[in-house]
Amino acid sequence: MPEVRAVHRMTPAKPTHASSVRLTRTADVWKSLGRFGDGVRIGVIDTGVDYRHADFGGGSFPNAKVIGGHDFAGDAYTGKPGSLPEPDGDPLDCEGHGTHVAGIAAGFGVNSDGSTYRGSYDSVDLDAMTIGPGAAPRALLYALKVFGCKGSTNLIAKALDWALDPNGDGDFSDRLDVVNLSLGTDFAAADDPDSLFVRKLVEHGVVVVAAAGNGGDLYDVAGNPANAPEAISVASSRDEYQVLDGLEAAGRQWPGQYSINYEQPVDLTAPVTRLSSNVDGCQPISESLTGKIVWLEWDDNDATRACGSAARTDNAWKAGAAGVLLPTTLPVFAAKIAGNAHIPAFQLTADASRALRPALEAGTLTVHLNSAWKGSQPTFTPSIGDTLSTFSSRSRSSISVSAPGDMISSAEAGTASRGVALSGTSMASPHVAGIAALLREKHPKWTVAEIKAALMNTASGVVRSDSGLREAPMRVGAGRVDALAALSTDVVALGDASFGTVEVSAPLLASRTVRLMNKGTETVRLKAHYEPITAVPGASFQVTAPYVVLPAGGSASVTVRLRIANPAALRKSPDPTISLEDGRQFLAEASGLLLFTGDRSLRVPVYAAPKPVSRLTATAGRVTGHGLDQQDYQARMTVLQLGAHSGRLPDCGPDRQDDCAVNRTARGGDLRYVGATATTDLLAFGVATWNTWANLGTTTQPEVRFSVGGKDFVTKAVKQTDADDNVTADIWFARTVVAGTDEVVDEQPLNGFDGSVDTNVFDSDVVVLPVSRSLLPSGPVTYTVGMRSGYTPPGDSDGFVDLAPQAVFNYEVTVPSLSTVVHPGDQVPAGSLVLFHHNATGNRALVR
Repeated sequence: MPEVRAVHRMTPAKPTHASSVRLTRTADVWKSLGRFGDGVRIGVIDTGVDYRHADFGGGSFPNAKVIGGHDFAGDAYTGKPGSLPEPDGDPLDCEGHGTHVAGIAAGFGVNSDGSTYRGSYDSVDLDAMTIGPGAAPRALLYALKVFGCKGSTNLIAKALDWALDPNGDGDFSDRLDVVNLSLGTDFAAADDPDSLFVRKLVEHGVVVVAAAGNGGDLYDVAGNPANAPEAISVASSRDEYQVLDGLEAAGRQWPGQYSINYEQPVDLTAPVTRLSSNVDGCQPISESLTGKIVWLEWDDNDATRACGSAARTDNAWKAGAAGVLLPTTLPVFAAKIAGNAHIPAFQLTADASRALRPALEAGTLTVHLNSAWKGSQPTFTPSIGDTLSTFSSRSRSSISVSAPGDMISSAEAGTASRGVALSGTSMASPHVAGIAALLREKHPKWTVAEIKAALMNTASGVVRSDSGLREAPMRVGAGRVDALAALSTDVVALGDASFGTVEVSAPLLASRTVRLMNKGTETVRLKAHYEPITAVPGASFQVTAPYVVLPAGGSASVTVRLRIANPAALRKSPDPTISLEDGRQFLAEASGLLLFTGDRSLRVPVYAAPKPVSRLTATAGRVTGHGLDQQDYQARMTVLQLGAHSGRLPDCGPDRQDDCAVNRTARGGDLRYVGATATTDLLAFGVATWNTWANLGTTTQPEVRFSVGGKDFVTKAVKQTDADDNVTADIWFARTVVAGTDEVVDEQPLNGFDGSVDTNVFDSDVVVLPVSRSLLPSGPVTYTVGMRSGYTPPGDSDGFVDLAPQAVFNYEVTVPSLSTVVHPGDQVPAGSLVLFHHNATGNRALVR
């Protein structure tokens, strides 16, 4: 299911997301302010809701909690080509995701005896409940089912349209108050059609809350609809409480996690042994393990780990082991373990690993594995409180806040009253949707922008990485949400303090304005200052007129300035929380918070990604203009033989359905020039587009089909992926396969260099795709360049935004290297297409 990272079944009578509502002070809102979401209508666009569950009151549809909705999909719908929706009026959940999400947002709660909680929420005993109440326990739910029992969906727009006009009469007065979207597409563009629907809802007063995504620490992975500027995008952080699996040893139960590939019931008691050599089990095991559980050492570093849990579990099984035990040193599991389908595997927590190791070494350790203990171990680990969930997506400036989303317990569909623990930004988003409902109840006339500002301005929870470093707005927005502060504020700071990508060729002073509004009845005095979190040498933020006096009902503006006095001082400094292993590409990003202190405490995220640019051209065979030669940045040039030119695509419209651009993102695939060149070792294809692209290798993908010596090949710009085609690293390749097959014959870094050398891969409109010449027959190369995209025209039939005319390259141009460092006065090799990689947008490609 989209956005879910882990699943654990709950046993009855265990505390649930009580810890989350305490951490975010939502329970304090119930007790201190008496706000429970009464009458506020929340739409859950998801897999439906199991309204029969006690968390929603049980019974038939509609009931007192799930008072409306619609099934747009039908159970058999998968979202795949050829799968047609079969809508009906009953949005019953057959998958489980939407039920869990709805419970987090607005469930009644379930008593320890499995009955619906009907008591008061201002004095509720959270620890006595099987399933705790949702964030807005008296809000009303609408189940808008857009998924079948499995698969994906193309029906989100229909559900958003319904949320705006439930009875379809064109009068939006019956619109829902809040919509939650715990779904999305990684790397999708902010101008995706679904994001445009989000804008429409917000314009008419609907608060839209969306999961930021589970793409992890990858640049720009946070996709739509959460990256719509009007949405409230929610990242996932942890609280101290988690529900883990259990095993029994030394007379007590110990927490950990069972492997996911062993699906049979487990009830196994056996002695634990360790190997005399090959202690991690990554090589075939020669020792007999019959009837034993084997302890296999585990390296928590992904980069140095010799093998995964599947390979070592296979080796143990082949040696006769009855099961596998794995330790860890991490305070929280970075991911689930796979294991295999033949024997159970269990990974102990760090504390359990340390506690049981002496018995292992003494040869006295025996453990009991039992599947009944899945989800049986509530654990409290203070060190993980307000740390970032590793799966939570990285953005640039679209994330609004974070909320607990790791191992969150809520209603389990199809069980009548049981709960299940899930992890994902899907679980963080409805928590914020529920808080937004509390805000809407208190402030029915506030605009959506004011509701969003109240949530962000008061998100005072500081979120850190596992290593203790403070996370920046690119991962957590303004910070971890604080419901009591959000509902208590009467001053909001409106405006966007993101400067985005900033190309710098001369001293620069740019500004953004934040507008303060006092919606209370007293004069408020504030002082503004900037608090840095990540820094870029050479760039600074300044606050003008930092002292503000806001009379009751008054407003004032504060200006944030980005100052770059000397572009030569800019350095490519990474966010300190990221890893640069294996040649990762990265951005230099300056970020922090605009803080207001005094009579109120408010915050606004600030962001900029400055990069120096050259202003080079070729005149009379020489490089001329303003160069770029400083630490981390050097102007680079690639010379090619022009193969083809392509004009600008027109906008798509009612009378133009093909060979057109549907949005700005599609224009990143609008080809301008294509060409080819060669070095001693490489053949390379150059691509220039009319606009900068979004997410090269994912949303926008250059593809070259070429023939040489009677053989056909395809070269694409790709990112590093796993076996399931999920992007795993910010590492770009030109991957070449034999045409018509998946046989990879070559991979070369784009532009000829990995991320240790800056060739301006991000936010560019030129790129070079190399291929090793040693793999190719000799002879002329016939090639065609196309740009694949997720945003092709309505009448498209080939998956390309644009295709350039066919061209032939006969090695007329050879150059010493690709992406060559150049300075004014250097000679330009022969060639009719010159790419200056570090020039400003629109000026990187020159035809001569």
